[in-house]
Amino acid sequence: MSINVALIGSGIWAREEHLPAINAAEHLTLRAIFSRSSKAATAFANDLPGCNVYSEDGELGYKDLIARKDIHAVIIALPIKNQKEYIRDALLAGKHVLSEKPVLENVKEAVEMIKWYRAEIHDATWSIAENWRFLKSFDHAREMIANLGKIIGFQVRMFDCVQEDWNFFRSVKPETDWRKTPTHQGGFLLDGGVHFVAGIRRLLGAQSGNEIKQLSANTSLLKPFLPPVDTINASLKTVSGISGVVQLSFGTTLRGNEWTVACEGGVVTVNDSEITKTVNGKAENVSIPNERTGVPPVVRAWSDALANGKVRPELEPEPALADLEL
Repeated sequence: MSINVALIGSGIWAREEHLPAINAAEHLTLRAIFSRSSKAATAFANDLPGCNVYSEDGELGYKDLIARKDIHAVIIALPIKNQKEYIRDALLAGKHVLSEKPVLENVKEAVEMIKWYRAEIHDATWSIAENWRFLKSFDHAREMIANLGKIIGFQVRMFDCVQEDWNFFRSVKPETDWRKTPTHQGGFLLDGGVHFVAGIRRLLGAQSGNEIKQLSANTSLLKPFLPPVDTINASLKTVSGISGVVQLSFGTTLRGNEWTVACEGGVVTVNDSEITKTVNGKAENVSIPNERTGVPPVVRAWSDALANGKVRPELEPEPALADLEL
């Protein structure tokens, strides 16, 4: 089955991640690109034969694109604050939607949007591209955890130091202004941190009763150019009564990226593609390479689901809402 898709957004993530993933997906054919400026859209589509250009400042805009009967689906890769109306309009036009995480910029809007989607949209599907749900290393670690007995604790440590000249942030890139002056709560802590929340929720979900019930946290701003806050240290408690710690910072000189889950029978730690299982003091290391950032398997799973007429549970908006809420 051939599915004609349009890419909404021409930023660096769309160029470096979504475009290769679309080209590699068996069922997808890119037919259109939409951007705020016709210049950006034209430059994006320059080497893409058969890909038409739409833009806010051009003769043909978004409404013209989604009115095309030969466009079956759209991938929306826009700033967090802009996605809602594009998602809604595409669904109303009968187009299947894969939108970037987080599901929306705040819980209230996400709850209302999902309620509307479930009640009103019957001929199109809405999926969320949370690529961390498709990292093979986390799948493997989850299987290990499931076989080590009851979970008794967990910790997440993700430390980084964003630089002002980073490709996804630097001031010479006008499409990243929304990251420098965020309207969404938490700034980078939501934009990037939602991935790490999805990761620990996936690992804890290897057993029932480990949904997060409550938390307390302290936040701070270490880098003035990462408002409103760039660091959080949180204590979390699950429904089953197990406590854990989540530490995230995008502005620290601390280093360490790991997700650790302690079980009665041992401990499992994930660091990107490297997994360590420790039982009775004996460590076993295994490397499970991930496919790029996880975007190719997300897009592939979405296209396969459209071809088969059944949405994957990992792509549904409700799990993404749980990530956002936490």
